[in-house]
Amino acid sequence: MHNKGCNKGFVHNEARIYKGLYLPLNRTNESLSNDVDYIQSSIEQVNSLSHFCSISKTTRLLDFGCGQGRLSNGFLASKTEIARYIGVDTSLESINWCVNWIEKYHSNFKFLHVPAYNARYNPEEKMYQPLPFEENTFDLVFLNSVFSHMLTADIRFYLEQFKRVLSSGGYVYLTAFIEDDVPHEEENPEGYLGRKSKGALHRVRFQKNYFLSLVREFGFTVIEFKHQYITRTCQSVVILKRN
Repeated sequence: MHNKGCNKGFVHNEARIYKGLYLPLNRTNESLSNDVDYIQSSIEQVNSLSHFCSISKTTRLLDFGCGQGRLSNGFLASKTEIARYIGVDTSLESINWCVNWIEKYHSNFKFLHVPAYNARYNPEEKMYQPLPFEENTFDLVFLNSVFSHMLTADIRFYLEQFKRVLSSGGYVYLTAFIEDDVPHEEENPEGYLGRKSKGALHRVRFQKNYFLSLVREFGFTVIEFKHQYITRTCQSVVILKRN
């Protein structure tokens, strides 16, 4: 079943209903074009988040780099209740889709366009964009495959932002390419994971001790490190707690 939003004819406003959920027809992640795989991956994200971090009806969550709202659909599909979900992304098309097909029907889900610079996804914008939130706004920040497309200078900026918007004792759940015996930082390392990189910042890989020292500089305690925990992408999971 196909549905169109108020801007008829624009592909990003199209959705398909699957088990009572609106799913994007055109997906930025082509490997998840199958609806079953898409929903399964979204539920897996929520399950992984719930496993490592405390989630309850009072949780205020920031989905940084929310894309087309896969995590939010995971919350809806798994019927996991939270107080407030806010997704931000550099892609205006993705945010518009989420507003039309998720926010419109769920009052505690909000989506905001933050036109931040990224050499891969948004090269035309200003270098840095502070997050448009007050201090202590969130209990949990989620980043799936975001730092995997950033260099150290960008990560430093956003770690400072996360520290500002998180409440004391709040958590960060992030994924990244992190290995032991590699250079501190390397963009598109040749032959890594047996895959070919395509374009700027496709895969940014960090040396483990270098990366963990970096996050500690900003007042975070490393609670968990799981090497290549995400099977589909071979990214590691890092759980941080704000001191």
